[in-house]
Amino acid sequence: MNILIDVGHPAHIHFFNPIIKRLEQDGHTYFLCIREKDCSVQIATSYNLNYTSKGKGSYSLIFKPFYLIRAIRKIYKTAKSFNPDIFLSFASPYAGIVASFMHKPHITFDDTESDPILQWIYKRYSSKIITPKCFQKDFGKKHLRVNSYKELSYLNFQQFQENADYKNDQDYILVRIVNHGNMHDVFGKKWDYKTKMQFIKNISEKYPVLISSEVALPKNLEKFRFNLSEDKFLQVLAHAKLLVGESATVAMESALLGIPSLFIDYNTRGYITEVEKDYNLIKHIIPSEEGLSEATEFIHQIMNKQTNQGYKERAENLHSEKENIVNFIIKQVYLTA
Repeated sequence: MNILIDVGHPAHIHFFNPIIKRLEQDGHTYFLCIREKDCSVQIATSYNLNYTSKGKGSYSLIFKPFYLIRAIRKIYKTAKSFNPDIFLSFASPYAGIVASFMHKPHITFDDTESDPILQWIYKRYSSKIITPKCFQKDFGKKHLRVNSYKELSYLNFQQFQENADYKNDQDYILVRIVNHGNMHDVFGKKWDYKTKMQFIKNISEKYPVLISSEVALPKNLEKFRFNLSEDKFLQVLAHAKLLVGESATVAMESALLGIPSLFIDYNTRGYITEVEKDYNLIKHIIPSEEGLSEATEFIHQIMNKQTNQGYKERAENLHSEKENIVNFIIKQVYLTA
């Protein structure tokens, strides 16, 4: 088969890479359409993937419809040349629309509930919609639930413990800041910039920090910016003492690596709630004055611990209890094509 895959976020490339490798082993051919968001090109190149770019897109609500048209045209042009038998995507309305034009099946995966506009579109143009079991919406007959998370596709717990490309003698906090420009962020309440930067500054005065940021940093924090190649991000995360951030994906990556994860945001996800409740690997805090005070206490508690052994053990337990998501996706491809 020829399989066209569309993604919009760097983590989606991580997610599909093991799936692509399995499909190639089975003799199939793929082509990847990516959005140039942050380190997407770096990651696709590091995996030696065959890809084309849909462009950078826009964080402006006004210009998003123009990117919708551009992305559809780019995917359609690629598909006409590649002649796919099936489309795969991560919550992509673009791939769904093009698949419908070409009368081909489209399987999409989603794990973010707060994306009603894109979901309204791709639901109409998808053959199957796959989500984690804990997803807090119901898409009806097309909806398949898997007892797993996208991050389990690419996060091998033992691999990151043994591979030490990045070492730091100090116990450091990795801070992840996002720009909240995605569709699922547009209508939600956001942690204001000034309070956020002051909170991070307070942390940096007490503990070593590395900051991975999609937004500009004030001069007093710029010196802490993560300055390694972005394809090393997961390695740096795996050796942190604590993750503090507002990215739900990075919070999950941290948790699955056995690193305590402090997720600070007004919104949450079904998978964040599940991992916090069932495994105590994530602490979700709303960035109110009271919440940030609680967050500060949590940071002190973790940084003053000698090890994260309890977190490592709970993460290993989580890995053992979840389904193999790569096998699940591959099976659905074969059942659908």
